Amino acid sequence: MKTVGKPASAPPLFNNWIWGAGGSHGAGHLGVLKRAETCKVTLQQDNHLGVSVGALIAAFISNGYTSEQLVPIFIEILRSRRNPMNWMKAFRLADPVTILLGGFFHLQPYMKEIVEKYNLKPNKRLRILACDQRHEPVLFQGEDYDLAFALAASGSVPGAFQPEWELRFGLPRMLVDGALYHYNPTEFNEGPCIVSKFRPATELPKEWETFADLYFHLREVFFPLAGNSRYVDTTKHIVIESGLPHVAGLNLGIKDETIHAMVQNGFDSAAVLEKAIADGRVAVEK
Repeated sequence: MKTVGKPASAPPLFNNWIWGAGGSHGAGHLGVLKRAETCKVTLQQDNHLGVSVGALIAAFISNGYTSEQLVPIFIEILRSRRNPMNWMKAFRLADPVTILLGGFFHLQPYMKEIVEKYNLKPNKRLRILACDQRHEPVLFQGEDYDLAFALAASGSVPGAFQPEWELRFGLPRMLVDGALYHYNPTEFNEGPCIVSKFRPATELPKEWETFADLYFHLREVFFPLAGNSRYVDTTKHIVIESGLPHVAGLNLGIKDETIHAMVQNGFDSAAVLEKAIADGRVAVEK
């Protein structure tokens, strides 16, 4: 009698997205998003975890925004630093520890403005990673938290922005950029992930507007503010790596054409999605 074996199991579907940390590198995420849209990936049914700028991108995506909408929004966000009123909103006198760690500016007022302007809401498909003073991960998830606070905490790079504080069990806890824990954390998902991550800058800048841009660019090249925990297991996850070697995350003084070049670089880098779709590993819209 012939023995019939069990049918081969289907490959696991990659429906968890990780949008990594990287400041102005976030333009690359928009290129990845554009490629995913072109391939008709089920983005609006997928789960999105973001770190730092990736948290902001994930918040927009999980609230239904497209790459076409997000490119001008991203440019507007980068250009907003030229408005002195935004710096006045972000200025905050604080305790010596807070000022020592992050200076006189904090992100929460600006993040609140973005959340309100674009009607962003916490949702079940969105998770945001920050990091506490012990370098332990702090995950915001569900629908009942302050989204502006979470985005500010996740993006508060030490040395650039003040940390956010919250009470936990009656004790103050300091929250900073999630990249201090990991730029592209995959451990919070049970299954495999699609990871959009960035290469750090390796060259001197070709453009910058302020000495702060130059300083932060040199820090990324020689001594990153948020460390360098970037490793992702490429045998388990689909990894899309983008980034221009002369653009650093906290160099915000880049031209619009450079931003568009970064979007295109992300789009080109995400070509790996097409093979994954052909192999049945990534779900697409019917």
